[in-house]
Amino acid sequence: MNSSQGALTTGEELFSRYLNGDKDAFEDLVALYEGELFGFLNGMVRDYHEAKHLMIEAFALLALKGGQFTGKSSLKTYLFTIAKNLALRYIKKRSKEQHISYEDVIEPLVDGGETPESFIEATENKQYLQQAMRSLSDDYRAVLMLLYFEDMSYAEAGQVMKKSVKQITDLAYRAKLSLKNKLEQSGFTRS
Repeated sequence: MNSSQGALTTGEELFSRYLNGDKDAFEDLVALYEGELFGFLNGMVRDYHEAKHLMIEAFALLALKGGQFTGKSSLKTYLFTIAKNLALRYIKKRSKEQHISYEDVIEPLVDGGETPESFIEATENKQYLQQAMRSLSDDYRAVLMLLYFEDMSYAEAGQVMKKSVKQITDLAYRAKLSLKNKLEQSGFTRS
């Protein structure tokens, strides 16, 4: 954030300043949300570069269509809703093929100092989890990402997904059951 800013500023305040012509305020807004937004998108699309691209696109849409923000939700919720819609559109277009590169396997062994056996077990379990998450419906995957990876409240997740708190509660329960069943079927083991 700009050092001239002084005290911490909310996203809504920064966005209001941006809409009133303060271009630096948008840079501060990006700095405020980019880490969390990238984490959310990367968790949904499981592709670092595509998550970066979608994050930039979400901020661009916010900047271009800023007048559509009504303040009925927090700006963060509004931004995450834009990002979720972009991610879901990308997921639907993406091919089903996934590959593991040489760097994905070798780099952590060299950098992390793990034994090959512990790395293989951790990698297999991570792959089971990723595969199970990818096999969930879009709503199940999104609700789990929002609640458990982005630490949103049920109310905030409901705003992003356009569902009531009761619907989010029910959806999260069913999503966890579905994920557990898929993990058990795939041979996932707890470390």
